Amino acid sequence: MSNFHTLVDAIIKSEMNGLPMHEQVLEIGRTPKILIDKAQFPDIKLAVNAKVISKMCFDHGLATSMLKRLPEIINNPKSLFLSANASQTDSVVVMTFEVKGGNPIIIPIQKNRKVGRKLYNLVTSGYAKEGNDPDKKWREKGLLIWENN
Repeated sequence: MSNFHTLVDAIIKSEMNGLPMHEQVLEIGRTPKILIDKAQFPDIKLAVNAKVISKMCFDHGLATSMLKRLPEIINNPKSLFLSANASQTDSVVVMTFEVKGGNPIIIPIQKNRKVGRKLYNLVTSGYAKEGNDPDKKWREKGLLIWENN
């Protein structure tokens, strides 16, 4: 079992026991080459705050087993999109192959975020995107950066 898996378990367990570890930063690993090559992300570590892990699990209902696979999921995206929010020019949305309730799981990532004294490319959320097909809608808006063919 990887260190990341162990930390996800510890965060979920502590949250369930009423002792959240929100200040923790989990390093996922190096930023995937696809984000560096296609979205101009810097070649630094990819990370996620423990608070985001808790929110993904308890607020967005993503399974712990899926959260433990975040490194693999992010390393194998279905497609990459610019953020639909024009003010978030430092963000990319990773459309995954994962689904929940028939809706695709998306993972927004911001580049070059300072957390404490370190710079990370930071996972800021993860959830099932409900409503009209986001893939189609974002393509029509010209937000597609890359897709896995």
